[in-house]
Amino acid sequence: MKEKVKKNFDPRIDLITDLVIRYSMGDFTAKLYPAGEYDEVDAFMTIMNMVGEEMQASTISRNYFNNIFHSVSDMIFVMDLCGEIQNVNKAVINQLGFTETAIRQKFPDQVMAGGKKAFNNLLSILEGDTLRADQECYFYTMDGRPVPVFCSSSYLINRQQEKIGYLLLARDLTKIHKYERSLQESEEKYKRIFDESSDTIFVITPEGYFQDLNKAGGLLIKLGNQHAAPYKIFDLFVDETRREQFRNELSIHGLVVDFRIRLKDLEGNIHACLISATKINNDTGDVSAYQGMIKDISQQKTMENLVIRTIVDTQEKERKRFAMDLHDSLGQQLSAIKFYLATLRSIYGFSDPKSADILVKSNDALDRVLAELRNICFNLMPGTLQSFGLKHALQELCKKIEHDSLLKFDLHMDNAIPLLTKSLDIAIFRITQEFINNAVVHGHAKKVSILMSLINDRNEGEQLRIVLADDGDGFCIKNLEEGKGMGLKNVRSRVESYNGEIRISSEPGRGTRYDIVIPNPRS
Repeated sequence: MKEKVKKNFDPRIDLITDLVIRYSMGDFTAKLYPAGEYDEVDAFMTIMNMVGEEMQASTISRNYFNNIFHSVSDMIFVMDLCGEIQNVNKAVINQLGFTETAIRQKFPDQVMAGGKKAFNNLLSILEGDTLRADQECYFYTMDGRPVPVFCSSSYLINRQQEKIGYLLLARDLTKIHKYERSLQESEEKYKRIFDESSDTIFVITPEGYFQDLNKAGGLLIKLGNQHAAPYKIFDLFVDETRREQFRNELSIHGLVVDFRIRLKDLEGNIHACLISATKINNDTGDVSAYQGMIKDISQQKTMENLVIRTIVDTQEKERKRFAMDLHDSLGQQLSAIKFYLATLRSIYGFSDPKSADILVKSNDALDRVLAELRNICFNLMPGTLQSFGLKHALQELCKKIEHDSLLKFDLHMDNAIPLLTKSLDIAIFRITQEFINNAVVHGHAKKVSILMSLINDRNEGEQLRIVLADDGDGFCIKNLEEGKGMGLKNVRSRVESYNGEIRISSEPGRGTRYDIVIPNPRS
């Protein structure tokens, strides 16, 4: 209990108290060393040093010492060897409510819990070589109210080193106990929040090992009855890139808020989560641990993906309708005009060179308009994609672009790839279309590689792997993190709407690569 009390007080107060005891025993050579806090306590320590110097240099009046004696906030009792009170400071009168005469008459029987027996037990500790005795007990005020106190007793010694009495100091612990109760209540409140939270709350070491984990965390990670300590939170991250980004952010800034991750529990299930964490520093300022929270947003993410897919599907349906309208209405009318011009030329011949030239140029212009219309319809919704599937649509796309530019393609699609849903076919086609457009317009690439294969992973199950790569100019990945590039954001949204993962790799002058994995492509 002694150690516990000391920790709740400024240690400089104990130094001042010890100095007063030494001064009371006639030792004026003792000094205090201010802690450099430049506060009231440091100022008082400086004053006490000055007092000691004055006492040592000259005879000091009893009144001058009494000013110091009565300024101490702890209760001080000066007693003779029989335990009779010789003097008390003002703190005794103020805190207990007795007059000085009453305290002399009633101490210890009516002031100290346990009376004379408890007092004698305290003094008995001083027998032998013990210089100081400490004990926690209760004092009673004049109106009978118990006051918890911490008592320290020591001998009074004269210049001849003879024992002439006792000095008893008593410190009121009421505020300390109130603080301890408040602290205990806060701890209990935190424990209830910790235990009852529906989100995962964790404490980890700087290396990532779990130190503490609430019930929700155990359910999320599927720990069962196992202890959390052997597991590292970083090992639960599915995406290596996101794991390193999270660790770097936490190491550099000491705080990460709502960081999106995919977390794999110990049974292999994957959860979409938001993780937040902050550092905990020790007394020296070093990081001793990290505390944080994980929110499972799998259901929310499923709903978001469903909304995104619904929006995209609606957009694609509108593209298809618009392409069909262009083809069936405007396309047919342009074809009719071309037929009329051909008929006009066949019937009338137009021997006039100028009229014949105008007719030829009109026919050529219509050919270009029809070709452009077919391009627009193809970009809006390739008929091949609707009729023959993804592979034929990509082959048609590559041949068309090769014909119109110097770009070369290397297209490989695994024959084991199953028949995909129309919406996934369209999503992959749009992602590839966006990549090729970026390679041509921004990357000035000469070659684009497209690889699609089916993977059967023991833990992850069936996955569709897509690799898109070019040899173009590349770009700075940091621009992605700063929110630049709507096309890339749309690509990421399309992939994530199918619970997929995309890793984008690029460096200036070293091309660009998309690694995409889509789980359960048949569904």
